[in-house]
Amino acid sequence: MRYKSLLLPCLLALLLFGCVPKIDKAVPISETLIASNLEKSTDLFGSNDGNLVREWWRGYHDRQLDTLLEKALSEAPSLKSIESRYAQANSIIQSVESRNLPHLSANASVLRERFSENHIFPPPLGGSTNNQYQPALILDYDFDFWNARSSRILAAQNQALAQKASIEAAKVALSSAICTAYLSWNHDERKLAILGTLEKTAAEELHILQKKQKIGLIDATQVNTQKSVLSEVMQRISELKRSIEGKKESICVLGGFLPSYADTLKAPHVNESFAVPLPNEIRLNLLSHRADVAISKYIALSKSHTIENAKARFYPDISLYGMIGFTSFSWAKLLERSSYTPSAGIALSLPLLDWGERNANLQNSVSDYNSSVYDYNDAVIKAANEVVVLLKQSKLIESQIKLHHEDLNAKNANVTIARKKLSLGLIDKLPLLSANKTVYESELQAISLEETKSLLQIDLIKALGGGYTDKGERNASK
Repeated sequence: MRYKSLLLPCLLALLLFGCVPKIDKAVPISETLIASNLEKSTDLFGSNDGNLVREWWRGYHDRQLDTLLEKALSEAPSLKSIESRYAQANSIIQSVESRNLPHLSANASVLRERFSENHIFPPPLGGSTNNQYQPALILDYDFDFWNARSSRILAAQNQALAQKASIEAAKVALSSAICTAYLSWNHDERKLAILGTLEKTAAEELHILQKKQKIGLIDATQVNTQKSVLSEVMQRISELKRSIEGKKESICVLGGFLPSYADTLKAPHVNESFAVPLPNEIRLNLLSHRADVAISKYIALSKSHTIENAKARFYPDISLYGMIGFTSFSWAKLLERSSYTPSAGIALSLPLLDWGERNANLQNSVSDYNSSVYDYNDAVIKAANEVVVLLKQSKLIESQIKLHHEDLNAKNANVTIARKKLSLGLIDKLPLLSANKTVYESELQAISLEETKSLLQIDLIKALGGGYTDKGERNASK
């Protein structure tokens, strides 16, 4: 008779085992496809085969920059916020993993109650008032035959890995942003020095023209024009100083420093010869060096495990329950064998008709997963394009700088010619000063081109991952 009573539930369970509806999951873009695509751009990478380390900025050999980034990466509130979310994600993992073991709880109650004379209890209990003592130990455990709990654990682990990658992505973004502002400030200081020389040259020209006007060789037109030129140079100096203060403020904001910290900063002394290492390993395995791609990958993996959890809801749940307790109206007899009230049970839960709730939950999980896969594919494509475009731009700026140096050499040659003519008495000093001004303006353009090259270099470092390497846990990535 006992076997017959179990037959119907077993048959129902077997019938429902195959009722998980078909789902349509998006496909992540192949890492091999990206690597083979980058192989076509081999000439862009060249042979600069060094290692891109995490503290890549030390290649600029500026102690102040090193100190700035050490302080920012350890104290910036923006990073502390992400680190707190990572700690929260780890707590969630521990919470989910705790369900892998049976849960044991204890409770105890004391209840004073008057029992009805017209209820199920006969006299002398009926009509009396008694204390009821009831301590108990309760054990419960849910089986995980269909990986519902393990899929939640894997989903939580991948969410934690995504948060960990978010920390690295934020560090790369912070270090590259501070370096961008710092290097730009460095180039502004170089421009400021040249503008100072240009100001002196313009002032000397004005002095010569004023002398000529005084003796009647020229009228006031040339003098006024030169005054305008001098005023323009002074305005450029003022604008550049304002730009420097803005960049110092940006560094303070990015690093989480108070405004007074900007007053302690001194002019940068950056080694301009630093070059971005382009190891073959990065070209062949770019995606493992991009923290933003790692974030998208782990989110997609987490959503994939959520689908498995949704599938498990189509199958029966089995849980065990056990209790060891004592119940007594007398405190003195509470722990006697006669007060012992053990109980144990097994529960089977299987929703037979939920009006499409499980199916809707599964389809929602699939849609969520598909969305995360498309986000991942988008991040991968952007990463590959970003690297290729920056490499192309870097090569083009190198060519432009080379051509500009040729132009600058020609202008320097004109200065040499003007100096010789002046020494021979063929001309006065004005043509020489004019030729010098042309060189100074060209030098300012050269610094602007070098600044563009430096900022492209930082963008390329960021695009290559800034020294990050994805070392995610294998059991969380399956």
